[in-house]
Amino acid sequence: MRQKKAFTLVELLITTALVGIVMAGLYVMLASSQEAYLVGTNQVEAVQNLRLGVDRMVQDLRVAGYCPTCSNACTAPFAAVTAQSATGFTVQYDWNADYDCGTGTGINTTGSVNYLGTGTQRGENVVYAVTGTNLTRREIGLDAAPVVLASGVASATFTYLDANDVVTTTSANIRRIAIAITAQPQNQPAATQQGRASVSVQDSVRLRNRLQ
Repeated sequence: MRQKKAFTLVELLITTALVGIVMAGLYVMLASSQEAYLVGTNQVEAVQNLRLGVDRMVQDLRVAGYCPTCSNACTAPFAAVTAQSATGFTVQYDWNADYDCGTGTGINTTGSVNYLGTGTQRGENVVYAVTGTNLTRREIGLDAAPVVLASGVASATFTYLDANDVVTTTSANIRRIAIAITAQPQNQPAATQQGRASVSVQDSVRLRNRLQ
């Protein structure tokens, strides 16, 4: 009777080793693909989250210092940006056109006013701040508490420059603000580097109502 040929122990060990090498290579490929996917989706999430918040800030800053009663004869208009720091500032407007250049009064810092006679209430002070990991906005007189515009903020810096693009600490001299914010996705993995991502948004805003 003819005997069937079986695999030897050495052949089984070699086969097992080859299969292990192939599987390890496949695992590395799959892990790399998964990490690339996580990085990409996390970066998109973080950029969208942060860009929306910064865009709202830029809109407010562009019309900062709005003052329909401030003519060329007004040599001392109110500061468009006050309470400035590396992580926040307050934007001011004269929405109800009652600012008195002679006395320097008329900006409502505690409540809301009639917006340009439309009957809509608006705050003449808007406070931006980075608190913890949140970028917040609070329109005084309307918002009972700061509203979160973007979360996952890792770092933020606001730089204030005068008409000559020199850094200034004087509110009345601020003509441009440079914004630099870095954020991470809300669902950033904590125990592994796989898929970890951070994004940075930089912008520069010139105050259109304070060009001189």
